[in-house]
Amino acid sequence: MVTTLILVRHGQAEPASAEKPDIERALTPAGRAALAGTDGFQRTFALLTGEERTSAQLWASTALRAQQTAEAVAAAIGERPISSVDYLFEQDENTFIEQLHTVDAPCLIVVGHIPFVDRVTEYLTGTNISYRPGAAAALRLDDTLGPCRSELLWFVQGPATR
Repeated sequence: MVTTLILVRHGQAEPASAEKPDIERALTPAGRAALAGTDGFQRTFALLTGEERTSAQLWASTALRAQQTAEAVAAAIGERPISSVDYLFEQDENTFIEQLHTVDAPCLIVVGHIPFVDRVTEYLTGTNISYRPGAAAALRLDDTLGPCRSELLWFVQGPATR
């Protein structure tokens, strides 16, 4: 089972519009630049241990903006496959928690959306955090994955966009 969970909110995305389905909204140019900049994911993921960095699995919502954010994570930690997960876009916390029991890696990085990342963090740790675009939190998971049993290790608020 995974012991370290990194929850990431996707970067700054295009505004919602009636002309484009939500799942197709992309990161803005400023959002991409912020994730790649010096205050972006290089700084955030420098907090990982060497083992976490090399062994981490990377999951992302099927939304374009989450996939693009996951690509920025992979650029920061080393290229690896990105698993596209429907229930992350659907914000199905129950299925996500159940699936955590099946992960065969010490570290899992998950790129999702609000309120999903807020609610999962609060459920697992009891800590209420407000994720800005590009924010990330690391949790040390308790084996039971019960409410308020895991520990918040660190939180990095998302980078500012210009």
